[in-house]
Amino acid sequence: MNHFEKGVECYQRRDYRNADLHFQQALSEKGMQVKALDYLGRCRLMLGDSRSALDAFDEALRIAPLQANLYAGKARAEALRGRYEEAEALSRRALMLDAGSADGWSVLAYVCERTLRLREAKSCYLRALELEPNLEEAHVHLAVVYYQLWEPYSKCLEQLDRALDVNPYSTDALFNKGLIYKDLRRYGASKTAFEKLLSIDPDDREANLELAELYKRDRQYSKAEQCLSRARKRHSYDGRSGGKGRS
Repeated sequence: MNHFEKGVECYQRRDYRNADLHFQQALSEKGMQVKALDYLGRCRLMLGDSRSALDAFDEALRIAPLQANLYAGKARAEALRGRYEEAEALSRRALMLDAGSADGWSVLAYVCERTLRLREAKSCYLRALELEPNLEEAHVHLAVVYYQLWEPYSKCLEQLDRALDVNPYSTDALFNKGLIYKDLRRYGASKTAFEKLLSIDPDDREANLELAELYKRDRQYSKAEQCLSRARKRHSYDGRSGGKGRS
């Protein structure tokens, strides 16, 4: 198995850091391959390095200027940097090249969501999921859009459950389930969602704060203090996707 194949394998396992290393090695051995650059850009996005992601997508576009997926990837990188006008132009370019690009529709939806064009965001997320039902992030964000549009909680929860079907370790989906159950005053279900999230990421600041509040409500003060202690060690979260508290 060569480095590119190992990178794809790691990427599919969501092991983005090792995937990144393999794609870098593949590029150093075989030069600027478009597929490796595309994957490298997507790894950098997942690792929170949008600047390096842009560099990878730009290099790939110099080689293959008509590939829709590259414009969608660059659009996502621009969106994550808050450059929504540029991101929208790139996502629409992706869709001009390939109207069936689920990534293109998903990133356009994200731009619409962030610029408060919620009904357009809903339409675009639904189109993306029609094309590719296993887009975890699109399910999470569609749940958030439903919430913001005052649609039934059942529709929000359905989308979050679909995200968890794709990835049972989706902390964004679990966090939002916890918030919705809390709104519904289903405190036991809310607690279960946050506890599961913290079994995946024990140091998640916002989840610790939410769970501490639930433990206090149930007079489980020692557990609440443990959560608060973990939360104090972390800075405020500023990038989680989805969620009425995590947009």
